Amino acid sequence: TPPEDATPPEDTASPVDTARPPIQSSFETFIGDWTMKPGKEVTKCVRKRLDNTDPIWVTSIETKLNKGSHHVIVYRSDQDTEFEEPIDCDPFVETLGGETIPLIITQVKDETLTLPPGVAFKFEPNQMIRVEAHYFNYYTEDITAHAEVTFNTIAAEDVEHEADMLFYGTPDFSVPPGEEHTTPWHFIDVWEDTKIFAVTGHTHQYGTNVEISQSTSSDDEGDYIYPKSTPFQWDESPIEQYSPPLHFAEGEGLRYRCTWNNTGNDTLTFGESAKKEMCFLWAYYYPSKGYRMCVNPGGIAGGFDLGNQVCCPDDAVLCDMIKGFLSGGGGF
Repeated sequence: TPPEDATPPEDTASPVDTARPPIQSSFETFIGDWTMKPGKEVTKCVRKRLDNTDPIWVTSIETKLNKGSHHVIVYRSDQDTEFEEPIDCDPFVETLGGETIPLIITQVKDETLTLPPGVAFKFEPNQMIRVEAHYFNYYTEDITAHAEVTFNTIAAEDVEHEADMLFYGTPDFSVPPGEEHTTPWHFIDVWEDTKIFAVTGHTHQYGTNVEISQSTSSDDEGDYIYPKSTPFQWDESPIEQYSPPLHFAEGEGLRYRCTWNNTGNDTLTFGESAKKEMCFLWAYYYPSKGYRMCVNPGGIAGGFDLGNQVCCPDDAVLCDMIKGFLSGGGGF
């Protein structure tokens, strides 16, 4: 629910053409299957090639997740080696390296990400796809982990803009047991003339809200953009889609904060496990200037000043340090 003092943006943009180019073809992949006992938590990955012999342009992505899924991330990968049987892997860390680009991060049983008319992700011939599935069996019976992904394409002549993703967040928080906590407002800039057409937020089970505004700084209230149509729920965090898309001028970006209610017995800090917490958002945008992953590092580096934001892969040395921290490798 938007804060009481939030000001929704005025819809002053001209009407957009909603006619969609026809779907040309569909390509499918999946991860699974493995059985999980009650209380078991694991993240597993596969890396598989699609059977597209020519470049394709993906205009929508459909996902179907078996029960027990915490989240599934689908990446476009530059790696050469396939592994079709699921193996244990680290969640989210691949988003920092640059060689794997996230396409959709979903927590919902059945979800479809639909790009605006004429906007698409570009896939190379026999595109390598990495599927990363984080499962946590909180049921009383065994479950079977499985997730399916479908890519729908349009013809090259129907493409007007290439799409990409912005992935922002902070690992700098600590929530004592029995307490509620909201981070300060954080701000990360967005490239000038960027058009964002969808946004979603991400926490784990203790998260009660991710709030996002289009703004010019952490002190500027800006225009509240998330969540709007559906209240935030950590296990089915909504994807807000904007038509017309949000347009960003010079100096504008995304202002965000996260809230948790720690009903557990341990202090909550950043971590990959469902028993830890996260504070992230991702935004789908065009025209593409590449994938961008940025964090507000805060005090995670101790006395070392990382600045207000670190963006990967641009800040190469700092990215290695951040990656080490996020993966639990003690990057500092």
